[in-house]
Amino acid sequence: MAEAVHKPAGIEELQGSTAQAITLKERRIILIGKLGAGKSHSGNGILGKTEFESKRCWSSVTRQCKYGSAARDGFLYRIYDTPGVNSPEELQTTVNVEEDIRRCLYCTSPGFHAIVLVLSAAERITKEDLQMLKKLDGLLGESAYKYMILVISKLENDENELGKMMCEAPEIVKLNVKCNSRHVIFGDDPKNIPFECVRKFDDILTKLIKENEWQGKEYYTHKYYEKATRILEKDKEDYMRDHPNVSEGETFEIVRSRATEGFSPRDTELRGLKDPNCCSIS
Repeated sequence: MAEAVHKPAGIEELQGSTAQAITLKERRIILIGKLGAGKSHSGNGILGKTEFESKRCWSSVTRQCKYGSAARDGFLYRIYDTPGVNSPEELQTTVNVEEDIRRCLYCTSPGFHAIVLVLSAAERITKEDLQMLKKLDGLLGESAYKYMILVISKLENDENELGKMMCEAPEIVKLNVKCNSRHVIFGDDPKNIPFECVRKFDDILTKLIKENEWQGKEYYTHKYYEKATRILEKDKEDYMRDHPNVSEGETFEIVRSRATEGFSPRDTELRGLKDPNCCSIS
């Protein structure tokens, strides 16, 4: 009996009704933010279904990078939810947040259309928040802002109120300017994100993608993306040798999806791809 082929979440959507699925243009998104900011809730709202576990609490629900996908409005949304930056020490004993995010950044092919930074309006900006932003600078690089959208969670959909809050947080104003004023409020309902908020997000994302496509830089890719790809080519060769009936394209999708969650047989090599002079997230 032939060995069953393990396929990560998202592979099945490209099979069965393959002809229909292939016609869908992909939108790849990575969610980043502090513990409790509302990343998982935001991801569910963008997908239009509950894919990520989300609840208001003081412990991290997402303990490693998670993947979810959905076909919506003629697009295939692929979303990667990451552990909370500045996660508590007890979580860091089992999850290295920086490594998880970096691994996701340079194992996802062919890169991300958007980096969504989720900020909670329920908390004041602290020194730790400012330190987090500096650390993200080191992790992502300056080019990341061309792909970044700010999502403001836990705030009624009121731009005037957001404007007042920004007046008291000049660092967020600077961040908004870096992102070319790409921001959207996702409301204060812990269960649902208002339709008009998701629609605004879609419009901002569409414009962002078109601008970057026009500049010939459709995807954000980490500076170690090419090195990671060469490592994953070895994973692909091993997988195809063990599963000769799986196509090359599908195999690469499988090994990349495995690698984002830390299951590459060469995970030690992938984790070794980092700049020793770069800030660490803690």
